[in-house]
Amino acid sequence: MNPSIYSVWGAGAAFLVAWLTAHLLLPRWHGPLPEDGRLATIDGLRGFLAFSVYLHHSVIWFVFLRSGEWVSPESSLFRHFGDSAVALFFMITAFLFTSKVLNSNIVGINWKRLLVGRLMRLFPMYAVAVALMWGIAWHLTDWERHVPIGTLLKQFLGWTMFTIRGASPVNDWDGAYLLMAGVTWSLPYEWWFYLSLPALAWISRRRVAAGWLAFGVLNALLFKAGWRLDGIRLLPFVGGIASAVVTRYGGFRALASRRWAGLGVVGCLAAVVALTQTAYTPVAAALLSIAFALIAGGNDIFGLLSCAASRMLGEVTYSLYLVHGLLLAVTFHFVVGLERAAAWTPLQHWGLILGLTVPLVICSYAGFRWVELPGQRFAPRTYQWLHEWRRSTGRATT
Repeated sequence: MNPSIYSVWGAGAAFLVAWLTAHLLLPRWHGPLPEDGRLATIDGLRGFLAFSVYLHHSVIWFVFLRSGEWVSPESSLFRHFGDSAVALFFMITAFLFTSKVLNSNIVGINWKRLLVGRLMRLFPMYAVAVALMWGIAWHLTDWERHVPIGTLLKQFLGWTMFTIRGASPVNDWDGAYLLMAGVTWSLPYEWWFYLSLPALAWISRRRVAAGWLAFGVLNALLFKAGWRLDGIRLLPFVGGIASAVVTRYGGFRALASRRWAGLGVVGCLAAVVALTQTAYTPVAAALLSIAFALIAGGNDIFGLLSCAASRMLGEVTYSLYLVHGLLLAVTFHFVVGLERAAAWTPLQHWGLILGLTVPLVICSYAGFRWVELPGQRFAPRTYQWLHEWRRSTGRATT
């Protein structure tokens, strides 16, 4: 395989184009970037992580077009653009919600409200992405039903449940999973952590109702048998939990906020790429955890993570994560053509990656503004409706 597909210069140029596109979109932003209760450094980190996953899958497509095999990149850097980016996403989740648990000593946590909020945060854009994926899959299977209605319904329900039981074929076509570049694999891990939070709260010596505690403990224990999760991929959540603990100490935050600590972040990330083959090893998880703890403690890597354009990329991260695979699939299947793209040189392929960067950021912005935000704003009304329904049926609890 021509090693020039794994171009550091190409990746750097793509990051720059994405950042500049976000910068140009800032005047059209719907309002001020949120700050209350948010860490600017983590907000800025998110966008770069999601875009790293886009680059990871872009070079995988180069190999896939020529071999028909969807395999990790041969380059350690581009492999970690996917592995380490998702591992850091898991750390962000664990950090934010562990912090919420640790801060709940007085107020407590309304678990139903939290889970409804998570559902309304994640499901709307996920539903849009999956609907587009299903439409593409049906087009590629000639708009003819290839399985019984019952099987099709089962496949549909599996996708609506965040592929918790695994990503099923669509209309008997196994390739549907790759239309979204396979990104849905990470969502069951996120939901496992959310549903295990009552157990984490009890371990943290917070008051938890017996029913919620039993639910959380059972959920946490069923990571293998019930959720079919790989235990080694849970290591980043441990790193996020540890980061939530250490960043509560003012001394650590003062240390992390120093500019020279940015060198520590960069050094840890470079060591992960140089020393490990995947993010899901104890060594890689430890190095990533150190880097993340410094960022969560306030280090902005010499201002890169806290600037407005980086934070805007962070706001549109979820849409970017879900739609980048669809954009690549549509481009290769319907715009360029699979055979033509398979004959391209690495330079031509990189030209396409750079060219798709601008529409990708714009589509992600649109998804955030017109799908994600309305879903978030509807969350309190959804919770209130559920609460009133339970009261009307005599099953309301706190």
